[in-house]
Amino acid sequence: MKLVQRIGNLFANSDARHSRSPVIDAGVFDEDFYRDITAARLAHFKSLGLSVSGKSVIDIGCGVGHLSDVLEEMGADVTCVDGRAENIARIHELHPKRKTSVVDVETDKLLELGKFDVVFCYGLLYHLADPLGFIRRAGAICRNWLILETCIMDSESLVVQLVSEDDANHSQALHAMGCRPSSAYVAFGLKTAGLEHVYVTNSLPSHAQFRYRLENDCSYVKNGNLMRNIFVASRSPIDSPMLRPY
Repeated sequence: MKLVQRIGNLFANSDARHSRSPVIDAGVFDEDFYRDITAARLAHFKSLGLSVSGKSVIDIGCGVGHLSDVLEEMGADVTCVDGRAENIARIHELHPKRKTSVVDVETDKLLELGKFDVVFCYGLLYHLADPLGFIRRAGAICRNWLILETCIMDSESLVVQLVSEDDANHSQALHAMGCRPSSAYVAFGLKTAGLEHVYVTNSLPSHAQFRYRLENDCSYVKNGNLMRNIFVASRSPIDSPMLRPY
């Protein structure tokens, strides 16, 4: 299979709107856009019926930990990881007892955190310049499931396009470069990371960035919105009416 990498600029869209105005504190995650998409993601995740009770879960690219709140409510032993110390400091304010770590996930330091039953990664992959490298590192610390949500490119090929981002924004790329991978690229990465069984969800969250028609046109913005997809990768088969093999 041929992997293709392209380089481009961000189109005008919701994330770009946030990146144009530098953010000086972690409060960006409490803006209306993030509140809305977080609520939609969490409602959808609960609907999948994937039990994390009693499991060790690492939330990579956790921001200020709003998604992790529900993982803890579901009985998971959660560790929050983010590349920005300011985001982790905010978690400490909100949840003093939560386990956290400041880690640049684009380095091998991620491997030093040990292994976890579940790797949970929502909204991070498209903020990285080397998505395949990250997926392989995430797979190396994953015992069972890797649950991943990312913005995607509309292509049936194994392709990723690099995009510039504002590293002054606490919700954007740490090193000013992100990406838009195709779903095929993400699935390929998960399988090569040793997670043989890769699924997508039969439904998607109720939010504009999850409503789109695939046309194989290599776009990553439709009707003014980014496009997102959700993957569940596993070391063993998952029998669930909420998932279908990719």
